[in-house]
Amino acid sequence: MANRAGDRVTGRVERGVFAVEVVGDIDSDNGDSFASLWGDEAGALGLEVTVVDLSRAGFGDSGLLNALLNGRARHLREGRSFVVAGPSLQTAARLFSITGTREYFDVAESLDHALQ
Repeated sequence: MANRAGDRVTGRVERGVFAVEVVGDIDSDNGDSFASLWGDEAGALGLEVTVVDLSRAGFGDSGLLNALLNGRARHLREGRSFVVAGPSLQTAARLFSITGTREYFDVAESLDHALQ
């Protein structure tokens, strides 16, 4: 298991998927610090799917959005899937709505739904 951004982001393998849980606030000061977690680590493990669980995320600004977009782009280039879970919650929904980026992501209602 790996931690980034002061234990705000944790990665683990669950049911053959690399699951990244974001807890608390992610902003431009720490958004880049965990992007390698779902890129480098998931890729090194040979896992084809990464799920980023935002259900416990607090505040998220352009740093979070930039990390998500970069993660998605990297996964697509490498032929892997990148799923955002829990985006119906206020923080992620607002971020996607303001920026018009919702359609760029494969979305699951929750981590459990993404793992099914």
